[in-house]
Amino acid sequence: MHSAVIVSLGRSSSRVVVADRVEGQPRLLTSLTVPGRQPLDAVRQAEQCLGRVLLEDGQPVRPRRPQGDGADALVVVGAPATLPALALIAVDGAHPLVDLAVRAAHASLVRLHRIDADASLTPTRLAQQLRAIQPAFLLLAGTEDPVRWESVLAGLTNVLGEGPRPELGIVVAAEAVQQRVAEALGEQLELMGVDPNAFVPAEVIRAIVAEFRSRTVARLRDEIGTELAEHLVDRLTALERAAAFLVRRAEQRLVLLDFELGTLTLWARPDGMLTLFQAERDPGPEALSLTESDGEAIRRWTPWALSDDDIADWLANRSLRPASVLLDRRDQVMLAAVLRALLERSAALVERPALREDVTLVTLGPAFAAMPPALAVLCVLDGLQPLPANGMLSIALDEADLLAAGGALAEERSGYAAALLEHDGLLPLAHAVVLSGDGIEGAIAVRGEVRIGESIRRFSVPWGSLHTLAVPFGSTVELTLEPESHVRIGTLDPGVALRFTGAAALSWTRLGIVIDARGRPLALPSDPSARVRRLHSWLADLGYPVGGLP
Repeated sequence: MHSAVIVSLGRSSSRVVVADRVEGQPRLLTSLTVPGRQPLDAVRQAEQCLGRVLLEDGQPVRPRRPQGDGADALVVVGAPATLPALALIAVDGAHPLVDLAVRAAHASLVRLHRIDADASLTPTRLAQQLRAIQPAFLLLAGTEDPVRWESVLAGLTNVLGEGPRPELGIVVAAEAVQQRVAEALGEQLELMGVDPNAFVPAEVIRAIVAEFRSRTVARLRDEIGTELAEHLVDRLTALERAAAFLVRRAEQRLVLLDFELGTLTLWARPDGMLTLFQAERDPGPEALSLTESDGEAIRRWTPWALSDDDIADWLANRSLRPASVLLDRRDQVMLAAVLRALLERSAALVERPALREDVTLVTLGPAFAAMPPALAVLCVLDGLQPLPANGMLSIALDEADLLAAGGALAEERSGYAAALLEHDGLLPLAHAVVLSGDGIEGAIAVRGEVRIGESIRRFSVPWGSLHTLAVPFGSTVELTLEPESHVRIGTLDPGVALRFTGAAALSWTRLGIVIDARGRPLALPSDPSARVRRLHSWLADLGYPVGGLP
């Protein structure tokens, strides 16, 4: 295969990635974003940019012609413009099967609405909630107690007999419960049952996710028409494939952050993967919805005083102009505050805090390309608060959206996709060293030495601050860090030194090496004035002073 065109559909824009062989190797030729969700229009824009013919009479030119026109593969990745609503009805919210259902819902491209069917939820009230949601899918999970299910079935029967019905219902419960649900609803609703006694939890989750994702892709196929519908991949599946490649190929323990369709946080390790997608938490076209749920968290990360109206106004502007270029420093800092708040909430939903320690690489999706590297790195360090076991993690930017493009292409041409990701996939932003322990504010936390070629520089970093070591382009850096006796590097023992020398020397990154000596968990003052001063200080530490903004 010589060339490939991948169209990535976002909420309100389309991104076209075009790859071709250069000196025999698959390389990125262009990645451009155009307003709207019309794949053919986006491909026409790519034609003008490259001076190549990719379409004739509205049809893709395949295969690639000897002079370079056309492409051997054309793939569309994304989701429908409106994600389907999923009503998850939890019958006994504390039941373990409800947790399985929640995890499956968070790994699907849906808008999740949870309804807890406790003793206070009457059939009438359940029916009212379902009418308001108008779900495309139902997910029922919970107890084996048949009495607890009768009220739920009565409410569902009322709704299903009235108007548009969900296209699918999945029951995650014991066999006897599945049979009772089928008796009550089987003539009105397509039902599937997942018996938790017959499968391990991971298989239950995979079965549910596969069904919901296939139906989401079917909706996308109906939306974009037949011209480009030959090969469609949903965005979550594409990014999971790319994450699995990075884990295998580079032996990474990865966190992938993506905001193209909502908030996606993905943890990938050699022994498994955890996908957490929240459609309702959108920093783009639906940003205004964050006003009530996240207003206070956003205010916490802004280095100036903001009222509720100030936050609502900015989010409303973001909703109206989600693809606008953030040239203004105030807008860049505000977006960074929003993303930190979203990442904080995602990290809090993960039940295994140890995941923060088991990370070597964080990849940032295209949304982070709108801000300077210092702000992008702070989003990771503040929002996720990682504490890698050996103290060091790398942060990289997927500016061209090649992880989604390569993951989508991998189903057809895995070798080509792998080579493309390896050559052009990620731009290194920073290496970050995280300190923890019992530091004293302002006192020296760590001393170090950095060697670049024949140049040697010594430095020290006080507790409560950040410090950046610039790395010249193309250089490698040898780094030695010696913490004070009460300070840890990552989760190493207090006072244990860390050295990156010889074969372990660090490579170039755009921002350089960041020493985060603020401890874990991060401590922000409760006093608003002191908090603002602290945030100003951290931004200045990374070379991004904001002065008296806004």
